Amino acid sequence: MLPEASPQWQQAIFIVATLFLIYQVWRGWKLGAVRGLLRLAALFCAWIGGSMAAGATGTFLALFSKIPPLLAPSVAAVVVGLIIYLVISFIAGLLFKRTDDHEGIIRLLFGFFGALLGLIYGLMLLYGGITLIRGLGTLGELRLVQAQREARPVSSEPMAQTVIKLKNSLELGESGGRLKGFDLLPTAYYDNIVKASMIAGNPQALQRFVQYPATLELLKNPKILAFLQDPALQKAADTRNFFPLLENKLFLSLLQDPELLAQLKNFDLTGAFNFALQGASEQPPSDPSQIKVQHGKYRQRVSPPSPPSTIQGKIDPLPNQTATPKAQ
Repeated sequence: MLPEASPQWQQAIFIVATLFLIYQVWRGWKLGAVRGLLRLAALFCAWIGGSMAAGATGTFLALFSKIPPLLAPSVAAVVVGLIIYLVISFIAGLLFKRTDDHEGIIRLLFGFFGALLGLIYGLMLLYGGITLIRGLGTLGELRLVQAQREARPVSSEPMAQTVIKLKNSLELGESGGRLKGFDLLPTAYYDNIVKASMIAGNPQALQRFVQYPATLELLKNPKILAFLQDPALQKAADTRNFFPLLENKLFLSLLQDPELLAQLKNFDLTGAFNFALQGASEQPPSDPSQIKVQHGKYRQRVSPPSPPSTIQGKIDPLPNQTATPKAQ
């Protein structure tokens, strides 16, 4: 059983958030207007730099590390953003004075505007904290999925249970629903990370993912078929060395195909994941979430198991979705 949400934990989160906001107002008074303004500037620059890093390096980080592909952009954004923030903050501390370094009306104005900027700064950090807590909870769910795959008990991952309970408590009730609306990332983003991990460790689910109609439509593209049948792809997967693919002509042609990129942009990833986690005989759900990761529990409608199968490096021929009756 996965940990349930706790109203007491949610109250504790709100109390800590309130105390943190009061501390930031006090710290803003101490730092003064100029340093407070530069703190906001550092936060903004870190956000811009992190967003650019996520788009530019997230895919490569997923290729060359064990970080889940859907999570790699977030990791790249956090690392680059933190570096930018620390550099700007260090320079600001060297060049500009605090409130206590002034006197009279100047000191009062410096402190007042510094406190106001501290309030804004604290609200922005709490805003980002929503994403952080939900992201940590998703990592915890991934750890439990891995434990289940390795036939280990849930009790072997106490830290994962803690962050899952923290995430579920934050999302509890009407107030939690409003907080989710403030998150930078949609709920489907976190759900898809966990679903992708569940599918990756299940050959039957991988087979059903290929059988999803939108996936079959993608696989009709001759460029994709040629790339999947390229021995270089199989070699890269076996050795976990994907650098050679950066110079692979078939791979580069995929990245330069505008029709394929548009098709990928419109691909219903959530629907494909839901279909993969359902029975192979069922049709894709019209209502997007027959399967959800909700409040730390996986709800899955299970159909009779299909015969074991594996996904080969070459997709030739593609599996049929309906079996042809045998001749009597």
